[in-house]
Amino acid sequence: MTTIMIRAMTNDIAHLRRLRADCVFEKVVISRDGALPRVAFKPPLLKIPGIRACGILIRTMATAFAERLAPLRARMQQQRVAVRPVSRLWFELTDKAAFDQCIDLCLKWMEPRAQVKLPSEAWAGRTFDLTDVLGANPTKAVRINASDGAIWAARLDWPDPVHPRTWVSEFFSERRQGHLCRFGAQLTCVIRGDSPPYEVTRPSVVRHVLDRLSAEADNWSLSDAATKVNVDDIGFLQELLYDPGRRLPVVAISETEEGHLRIAPDGLALTIAGAAHIVHVTSEASWKLTHSIGKRMSVFNGAVRLYLPGLSDETEDPYQHPLWLLQDGSEQSFIPLIAARVLPFAFMRTNTAEDFPRFAVLRDFAARQALTDRQSRSDIDQLKSELYVLQSELDESAEERDAWQSLAQEEQNKRLAAEAEVERLKSETARLDSKASALQHRLENRSEARSEERIDRPLESYHDLEDWADEVLGEHLYIHQAALKDCKKNGSDNVLDRIGKALLVIRDYVVPFRIHGGLDRRALMREKLGELGMEDTPCFADRDEARRAPGYSVQYEGETCVLFDHIKYGNGYDNANQIRIYYFWDSNNKRFVIGKMPSHLRNNLTT
Repeated sequence: MTTIMIRAMTNDIAHLRRLRADCVFEKVVISRDGALPRVAFKPPLLKIPGIRACGILIRTMATAFAERLAPLRARMQQQRVAVRPVSRLWFELTDKAAFDQCIDLCLKWMEPRAQVKLPSEAWAGRTFDLTDVLGANPTKAVRINASDGAIWAARLDWPDPVHPRTWVSEFFSERRQGHLCRFGAQLTCVIRGDSPPYEVTRPSVVRHVLDRLSAEADNWSLSDAATKVNVDDIGFLQELLYDPGRRLPVVAISETEEGHLRIAPDGLALTIAGAAHIVHVTSEASWKLTHSIGKRMSVFNGAVRLYLPGLSDETEDPYQHPLWLLQDGSEQSFIPLIAARVLPFAFMRTNTAEDFPRFAVLRDFAARQALTDRQSRSDIDQLKSELYVLQSELDESAEERDAWQSLAQEEQNKRLAAEAEVERLKSETARLDSKASALQHRLENRSEARSEERIDRPLESYHDLEDWADEVLGEHLYIHQAALKDCKKNGSDNVLDRIGKALLVIRDYVVPFRIHGGLDRRALMREKLGELGMEDTPCFADRDEARRAPGYSVQYEGETCVLFDHIKYGNGYDNANQIRIYYFWDSNNKRFVIGKMPSHLRNNLTT
């Protein structure tokens, strides 16, 4: 705890030293310049009774200083500015006149909010600026023409009529020869002082553009209505989900087994369309999707899943693509939650400057171009123009910095909340593990006469593997999504029965050895594997080689885990005559995790 130094209002040094001896103070500092002595103590000692009775008046200098600064601190909090990113989106348009139509729709949206009529040059799609017009909200646009196209960008600052904040809307429309026209919209909130929470939305002009023009992103149509996915469309949906170039998140809304919806897909689309693909997956289509990509990555029975960009067979992790198990009547609270997750998503992209051309960047470019075209101006005018451009660039950098700081702070708050939840779950897991261990111990010590022999149903097919594993293998054996897909795609019926028996041996003998250890258990494990013609060995003689070899890792619970070991049968790469079960041991959860199976990964040993 921090020690505080304060001034004692007395020169009675002997009395102060007696108090120090009684542990009231930690030390007494005598000033050499004749000033009153100082005493050092820890904050709780302020409340010790009897100090005033001893004739000592103590005034805490830190408290007095803080009281003097309180009005200044209050004024600074009121003047504090924070830029909060709200929403950002852009997409392509296939209409021939989309460039001019987007400008017209933006201007019609901006004029009532500017609170003045826009000038004629605005409606002609040219540069204009109403910043200095009396009674107008700052409204401006810039246009740059080139030999192969044109780009137009605008900005409107609209003060909130109730709270101390300003809504800043930015738009752009771009056409380039040989490319589709692009339109984008962005909303940020500039907050001064304390401001209540706000609803995360997009500018309503986005809805007008989607209503009147044909939009697309990731080669997938966009509109203010959800796309219904039937059984015959699952192949197209799967291609979209696993497209490495996909830019937008996909929100998949499934039906219940009775064919009902717990959230209206079109209602969600009216809120976030343009920033995500919204798909309504029918009940039958959900079954086919589950059969194709597995239960852990699918969505069904009324749930909603957010598939983020970057999804691939090699790196997919169900925990990175949130799943919500909704209840009836949860629509009202869920739509704002998913909007807050999706609409600001584009702010996190690293190449945003190219994807979303900002008004300030284009304005600065136009100003520099004007300086180049007017070399005949006087040196003073030239210097003033250059200073103006530099000040604009500085303001733009400050705004970008504030936006990134706001994003960083928001992510930090989410991280801290997540860490607190993780710690809570760890504590709960430890409690449940202790309870489960006690129950397991009681089960293991039951007499054989009272226990019934377990009869496991056989593994019927690779498509049955996931359900069979959940039903038969128990919680200590986990088959990764990559292994499930490899089995469905490359598994041979010739070794299906051996794979099923091997998984049972892992459950009954390998896992107990991993949990409890012991030479007897290890010998029994090796014996049972040997009966199947299998052995448990490292993938490489140098274990660290697995870290460098491609394909020897999987994403598991948010981390990259290396597959150092494998259980093998046969040689070569023909899956009809060989099996490779690549795994790692999750010591925290006491779980045998199969990362790849049954194909033989390439290595320099070919074992």
